[in-house]
Amino acid sequence: MTARKYATLIAVVQEHLAGRDADARALLADLVERQLDAGGADLQYYIFASALSRRLESDTREAINLYLRRFEQTQISLFNLLAQHLPTVSMAGPLANEVLADYLAGHEEATLLDVGIGSGRQEDALLRLMAARGTLPRRLNLIAVEPDAGSLLEASDTLGSTARELGIDLRFHAVHGVAEELSEGDWAWFGTLGAPMVVLGAFAVHHVRSARGTEAREDLFRRLRALNPEAVVLCEPSSDHNAGGLMERFQAAWHHFGLTFRLIDSLELGDGEKAAMKMFFAREIDDIVAGGDDSRCERHEPVDAWVRRLSDAGFAPAPGLDAYQGGQNAGVSVRAHDGYLGLDYGDETLVAILCATSAVPARTVVRQEQRKHQTA
Repeated sequence: MTARKYATLIAVVQEHLAGRDADARALLADLVERQLDAGGADLQYYIFASALSRRLESDTREAINLYLRRFEQTQISLFNLLAQHLPTVSMAGPLANEVLADYLAGHEEATLLDVGIGSGRQEDALLRLMAARGTLPRRLNLIAVEPDAGSLLEASDTLGSTARELGIDLRFHAVHGVAEELSEGDWAWFGTLGAPMVVLGAFAVHHVRSARGTEAREDLFRRLRALNPEAVVLCEPSSDHNAGGLMERFQAAWHHFGLTFRLIDSLELGDGEKAAMKMFFAREIDDIVAGGDDSRCERHEPVDAWVRRLSDAGFAPAPGLDAYQGGQNAGVSVRAHDGYLGLDYGDETLVAILCATSAVPARTVVRQEQRKHQTA
């Protein structure tokens, strides 16, 4: 029965791509009305069917929405559930902060360029981690790039308060916008701030999209390389949702989110909490499957593509990443790969913490070797 349900979804995509939308809508209606279990076991099918129904402008969408509505919660409460319980979310920020802290440690002055700072939660945790270790720079220039003005203001307030509490001279530079639209003047100004510089992009760079005739991601990495940062640290899901073909995106999304939902089902939580956590990803799936080429935001790529982009821009894989591996939570393991740390579920990386350098700082290698001996 499960194979039949998936085959029906694939047939809906095929009929749509062949221009037979009436047949696609009929198949989708049959799936929802006759094949799916309304009790909650088929939530993944409903979420993907919902995305296809929006793409097809199908009348079935109303019935699907009525079904999904019972699982809805506010997005912030859903995120809090994920941050607390889902290892690929709860482990990513702290792991990235471990890497960032090592590169920022021991400097009188340093600069952190954050491409998509959000509300500053990760940076707040980073400052507190370094304060606990006694490794905070005396002065930290924080360049906060963020398209949402409310989040940018919240980050400024939160981190300003934390800096005063910890006794650090924090220079918060708010840049309201998206990374691919920064001006030549912005990039030139970034280069005038105190060295060394470290760059962070936490679940943000996959939103960078190209205008016609440009390669925005390649351009972004080239501009970052021109700043000669000591390190670039990126947190990114590993799946191909940037592909131009709907079938390729659908199959990649089904596989990636299917593994994530399997991980959620393995957690020691109630069925209601598990369903709510899955619903957090419904918006991403809707964007990937229903969104047009000019409007899609969730343009994830396989981790190997990010490693290649960094290499093409002139970065080198960071050394010593094996010093950070070994953590495990609910079947998710931290494993060192060439150029990144994988949050691996089984044999597959669901989320990657990529780390690349402009050069190989000797002190970083020494620091990581010391950590190996401390944890041995």
